[in-house]
Amino acid sequence: MADDRKIRLYFNEVELDLTNDKYTEDYTHVDSWNVSEAGTNLRAVVRTHIPSLSISYKCDATEKAKLDAFDKASRLTCKRWDESTASIIDWPCCMVNYSPDLIIEDDNTRWYKVSFKLNDLEE
Repeated sequence: MADDRKIRLYFNEVELDLTNDKYTEDYTHVDSWNVSEAGTNLRAVVRTHIPSLSISYKCDATEKAKLDAFDKASRLTCKRWDESTASIIDWPCCMVNYSPDLIIEDDNTRWYKVSFKLNDLEE
Protein backbone atom coordinates (compact mmCIF):
# COMPACT_ATOMS: atom_id res chain seq x y z
CA MET A 1 0.00 0.00 0.00
CA ALA A 2 2.81 2.36 -0.89
CA ASP A 3 1.16 4.69 -3.40
CA ASP A 4 -1.37 7.48 -2.84
CA ARG A 5 -4.47 5.97 -4.44
CA LYS A 6 -7.36 6.28 -2.02
CA ILE A 7 -9.58 3.83 -3.87
CA ARG A 8 -7.89 0.68 -2.64
CA LEU A 9 -9.62 -2.24 -1.08
CA TYR A 10 -8.04 -5.26 0.60
CA PHE A 11 -9.84 -8.33 1.93
CA ASN A 12 -7.73 -10.35 4.35
CA GLU A 13 -4.56 -8.80 2.83
CA VAL A 14 -5.62 -9.55 -0.81
CA GLU A 15 -6.00 -6.42 -2.94
CA LEU A 16 -8.97 -6.19 -5.30
CA ASP A 17 -8.41 -4.68 -8.73
CA LEU A 18 -10.75 -1.70 -8.43
CA THR A 19 -9.48 0.07 -11.53
CA ASN A 20 -12.86 0.30 -13.23
CA ASP A 21 -16.48 1.05 -12.53
CA LYS A 22 -18.01 1.95 -9.20
CA TYR A 23 -17.05 2.28 -5.54
CA THR A 24 -19.40 4.22 -3.28
CA GLU A 25 -19.34 4.72 0.46
CA ASP A 26 -22.39 5.49 2.56
CA TYR A 27 -22.77 6.29 6.23
CA THR A 28 -25.80 5.65 8.41
CA HIS A 29 -26.62 5.82 12.08
CA VAL A 30 -28.65 3.62 14.37
CA ASP A 31 -30.94 5.28 16.85
CA SER A 32 -34.11 4.47 18.75
CA TRP A 33 -37.26 6.46 19.39
CA ASN A 34 -39.39 6.20 22.50
CA VAL A 35 -42.26 8.22 23.88
CA SER A 36 -42.16 9.41 27.48
CA GLU A 37 -45.10 9.26 29.87
CA ALA A 38 -45.70 12.93 29.08
CA GLY A 39 -45.94 12.12 25.37
CA THR A 40 -42.68 13.69 24.24
CA ASN A 41 -40.40 11.96 21.76
CA LEU A 42 -37.10 10.70 23.16
CA ARG A 43 -34.30 9.86 20.78
CA ALA A 44 -31.30 7.76 21.77
CA VAL A 45 -28.45 7.60 19.30
CA VAL A 46 -26.90 4.15 19.54
CA ARG A 47 -24.20 4.30 16.83
CA THR A 48 -23.24 6.97 14.35
CA HIS A 49 -21.26 7.11 11.12
CA ILE A 50 -21.62 3.40 10.27
CA PRO A 51 -19.90 2.79 6.92
CA SER A 52 -21.05 0.57 4.11
CA LEU A 53 -19.46 0.20 0.68
CA SER A 54 -21.19 -0.63 -2.57
CA ILE A 55 -18.84 -2.00 -5.19
CA SER A 56 -19.27 -3.10 -8.77
CA TYR A 57 -16.54 -3.73 -11.30
CA LYS A 58 -15.31 -6.04 -14.06
CA CYS A 59 -12.95 -8.87 -13.15
CA ASP A 60 -11.52 -12.04 -14.61
CA ALA A 61 -12.26 -15.61 -13.52
CA THR A 62 -9.27 -15.70 -11.13
CA GLU A 63 -10.47 -12.67 -9.17
CA LYS A 64 -14.05 -13.96 -9.26
CA ALA A 65 -12.86 -17.17 -7.57
CA LYS A 66 -11.37 -15.06 -4.75
CA LEU A 67 -14.63 -13.13 -4.41
CA ASP A 68 -16.61 -16.41 -4.31
CA ALA A 69 -14.53 -17.44 -1.28
CA PHE A 70 -14.88 -14.03 0.41
CA ASP A 71 -18.66 -14.19 -0.04
CA LYS A 72 -18.75 -17.36 2.08
CA ALA A 73 -16.76 -15.82 4.94
CA SER A 74 -18.72 -14.67 7.97
CA ARG A 75 -16.14 -11.94 8.63
CA LEU A 76 -13.61 -10.10 6.49
CA THR A 77 -10.85 -7.77 7.54
CA CYS A 78 -10.93 -5.01 5.00
CA LYS A 79 -8.40 -2.22 4.56
CA ARG A 80 -9.99 0.95 3.25
CA TRP A 81 -9.47 4.69 3.09
CA ASP A 82 -10.98 6.52 6.06
CA GLU A 83 -11.88 10.16 5.45
CA SER A 84 -11.94 11.11 9.14
CA THR A 85 -8.36 9.99 9.78
CA ALA A 86 -7.08 10.49 6.21
CA SER A 87 -5.42 7.08 6.30
CA ILE A 88 -5.89 3.42 5.44
CA ILE A 89 -7.62 1.59 8.30
CA ASP A 90 -8.56 -1.99 9.13
CA TRP A 91 -12.32 -2.43 8.99
CA PRO A 92 -14.25 -5.55 10.10
CA CYS A 93 -17.06 -6.21 7.62
CA CYS A 94 -19.01 -8.86 5.74
CA MET A 95 -19.99 -9.20 2.09
CA VAL A 96 -23.70 -9.23 1.18
CA ASN A 97 -25.68 -9.24 -2.07
CA TYR A 98 -22.79 -10.68 -4.08
CA SER A 99 -23.72 -11.03 -7.74
CA PRO A 100 -21.29 -12.30 -10.41
CA ASP A 101 -22.59 -12.03 -13.99
CA LEU A 102 -20.68 -13.45 -16.94
CA ILE A 103 -20.31 -10.69 -19.53
CA ILE A 104 -17.84 -12.08 -22.07
CA GLU A 105 -15.71 -15.10 -22.69
CA ASP A 106 -12.67 -15.11 -24.95
CA ASP A 107 -10.04 -17.72 -25.76
CA ASN A 108 -8.04 -16.97 -22.62
CA THR A 109 -10.49 -16.12 -19.85
CA ARG A 110 -14.01 -15.32 -18.76
CA TRP A 111 -14.92 -11.77 -17.69
CA TYR A 112 -17.52 -11.04 -15.04
CA LYS A 113 -19.38 -7.97 -13.86
CA VAL A 114 -19.46 -8.39 -10.08
CA SER A 115 -21.32 -6.33 -7.53
CA PHE A 116 -21.61 -6.59 -3.78
CA LYS A 117 -22.02 -4.56 -0.62
CA LEU A 118 -19.80 -4.51 2.44
CA ASN A 119 -21.55 -4.03 5.76
CA ASP A 120 -19.91 -2.98 8.99
CA LEU A 121 -19.40 -5.52 11.76
CA GLU A 122 -19.26 -3.74 15.08
CA GLU A 123 -16.21 -4.53 17.16
